[in-house]
Amino acid sequence: MSRRVPEFALLIGVVLGLSAVVFGLLFGLSLLDVVVLAAVGTYPFAAFGLLRDDDPAAVVPARWILAGGVLWAFLGVIGVLAADPSPSALVPAAFAGLVLVLPPAAYAVRHGANVNPLPPRATLAAGIAVGVGLLALGLVTVQPVLGTVSAVLAAVAAGLYATARGVRLAERTRRAGVAAGALLGVAVVALGVVRGDELTNWVLAGVAVAFAPSLYVVLSRNRSRRGRRRTR
Repeated sequence: MSRRVPEFALLIGVVLGLSAVVFGLLFGLSLLDVVVLAAVGTYPFAAFGLLRDDDPAAVVPARWILAGGVLWAFLGVIGVLAADPSPSALVPAAFAGLVLVLPPAAYAVRHGANVNPLPPRATLAAGIAVGVGLLALGLVTVQPVLGTVSAVLAAVAAGLYATARGVRLAERTRRAGVAAGALLGVAVVALGVVRGDELTNWVLAGVAVAFAPSLYVVLSRNRSRRGRRRTR
């Protein structure tokens, strides 16, 4: 009976997700509301089932999960932009897309989907570039916290992907990244002071920016240690 728990949890998640879609269509909810409801119903149960299964990729291929996540993230982005087509909506749209796509992407990376055409180091560079762009967009549109969180998600996720694919940054590079994050965090707070806005959000954003490189260093070291233990 216990062997069926993972598959049963996954089935419950799919049923709840489909029920949310039907509910949203019947009651005329917005596309974003339908996407969020379906994700809240599906993702926790699917994650539980896949994590508890000894060989989840044999039950649900990694590429299927990734394709579903990309589709759902795309619908989430469209849902945000449909509700607010202004440039300031790009930041919440990016945040919604990242939150929806990163869990399926993590599953796909862990179980070897291998659909990324870029080398690991190029992926890391692209993730950092996207993160910087999202941070800048959040600051320009006066959404420092949401822009920073989106930037951290993009950059750290790219870094962890690169680590999972064997990239090991030199200790000097890691220290330089931590120092650069600290300086950039101070610059974010200083920008808030110059603008004369309420400083709470700017301080939170600055702390998150400063903390992001350290978060990557800690998580990547933990992954490296686990990888070494498996190979012994």
